[in-house]
Amino acid sequence: MSKNSFYSIGDIKLGFGDFNLPPLLIGTLFYQGQSFVDRKNPSLFNEEKAKKRIDTQIELAKQYKLPHLIEISASDPHSMSVYLKFYLDNYELPFVLGGTFEARVEGLQYLKDQGITSDDFIYNAISNLKNPKEVEVLKKYRIQNSVVLILGSNNMTATQRFTYLTEKSQPNNHSIISGLEKLGVKKMLVDGGVIDIESLAHILETQKIISKSLKYPVGTAAGLFLFKFSSPRLNIKYHTRYRRASIMAIASFFSNFIFYGAIEDAKECFASVYQARAFRKTLKDLNIKLFHSF
Repeated sequence: MSKNSFYSIGDIKLGFGDFNLPPLLIGTLFYQGQSFVDRKNPSLFNEEKAKKRIDTQIELAKQYKLPHLIEISASDPHSMSVYLKFYLDNYELPFVLGGTFEARVEGLQYLKDQGITSDDFIYNAISNLKNPKEVEVLKKYRIQNSVVLILGSNNMTATQRFTYLTEKSQPNNHSIISGLEKLGVKKMLVDGGVIDIESLAHILETQKIISKSLKYPVGTAAGLFLFKFSSPRLNIKYHTRYRRASIMAIASFFSNFIFYGAIEDAKECFASVYQARAFRKTLKDLNIKLFHSF
């Protein structure tokens, strides 16, 4: 790995072009339905429980020596401002700005009012440049760092996903990548967009191709398709703690970043990625070519 094959976002090193650096693990806070957020008024939440979740992730990151970020999500604009105030009053930059489009717009204005520039956070996410409102938002707030989310079907192949990024199908004869560059986005994180386990297989192949040819950080929400089975209240047979850990281990071999999901799942996700990294190092030390990318 060359000394320049990573993005610096705050004190975070986000690798690209290879998978030598450990993946950046991103846990989502204030997602819709989170237990400590009031269901009738999402602007109300238990601050101590929110801090406990964040502090747990911070400690796990230190323990396992893995980079990490918090994604601040919100389903409505007012709640986003409340969440951001809480986070900025208690924790350091950078972070990921997620949630609905309307909530993100409110968040961008709030951050601007606080004097926080767009190189201090990652915008999540852009899927195309065909929404004039979103294009204007990217211009107005001078977005520097953004996730580019590939939207597709479960059987969309790696070649088709690569084409999604590179073909000139956007306004003014641009690809998504060239269009974002023209808008001033300097650091792009390509998210393959998981639907099911078949799509994850195609996405990991896509990530290897993009990493090698386009030199962008690649990653995905590897366990997203398990979410509908994630609560024992739904069906204890399908409780996903162990399945999530196994998927995280697999994804970590070919990802520069991973949205691991609800921040409550941090313990198994950090431990899983750490063990997978240790296994990878063992393969390298023993010169075992189990995976072609090593």
